[in-house]
Amino acid sequence: MGVRLLLDRGLAPALSAAGINSADAVARIGGDPDATSLVTVVDLPVEGTVGRFHLKRYRYPDWKKSRGLLGRGTLFGTAPEIREFRNLAFLREKGIPAVRPIAAAAATGGGRLLWHALLTEHVPDAIDLERRLAIPGDPVRDDRLVRRRVAELLGRNIHRMHSEAFVHRDLFTRNVLVRVDEDGPTVWFCDCRRGGPPSFRAKPLHDFATLDLGLVKPWPRTDRVRVLRAYAGPEGSLASWARDIAKRRDRLAR
Repeated sequence: MGVRLLLDRGLAPALSAAGINSADAVARIGGDPDATSLVTVVDLPVEGTVGRFHLKRYRYPDWKKSRGLLGRGTLFGTAPEIREFRNLAFLREKGIPAVRPIAAAAATGGGRLLWHALLTEHVPDAIDLERRLAIPGDPVRDDRLVRRRVAELLGRNIHRMHSEAFVHRDLFTRNVLVRVDEDGPTVWFCDCRRGGPPSFRAKPLHDFATLDLGLVKPWPRTDRVRVLRAYAGPEGSLASWARDIAKRRDRLAR
């Protein structure tokens, strides 16, 4: 059996002290080690963190269950949670706001992916953008100034991400965390399993199309365009961009 383990380097001693120093230890987090799918919040005494983490763990008891991951840990390639750890770490190294990856592990056997898991640090008081947009009265949905500031943050940070030749690929509103406090809003990117260099299918505009899919109804067009303007800068027309994004968004919605 092949086993992979990735740990946040700065937290390695603290993780070891908390008993998280092997792939098996990661697999045991959250209880019910035989569960085929587990997405939950866990509290762990890891010094140097907030002590609360988000855990994703998936098991594939037979070939039929794992064959959907051909090229992603099964037969070849990298397990999704290992890849997400690397992607999140890359974004953070480049100064792009992303949730902190703490630990990732995966095991393969007989050419197929057996299980994989990812632990990321909880961001206090942050709520995903999809949920915020569904709550009447939430400032990110209904406060014009907060909404416009979030739009600007999204545009600027997507630009920073693309400037590093990196496309998120799944930049839906559910994969953006937003916290609003007295200093204003802050955003973080998460759930970045498929991110990487642009490709024929996943071009930079794809990130805007996936994001706009969740913004098109709750946000006015002026604020959705504000995301593009923050990305592109103050000069030039955005009309052709907006048309291309709308076409991609509509294809995604079908």
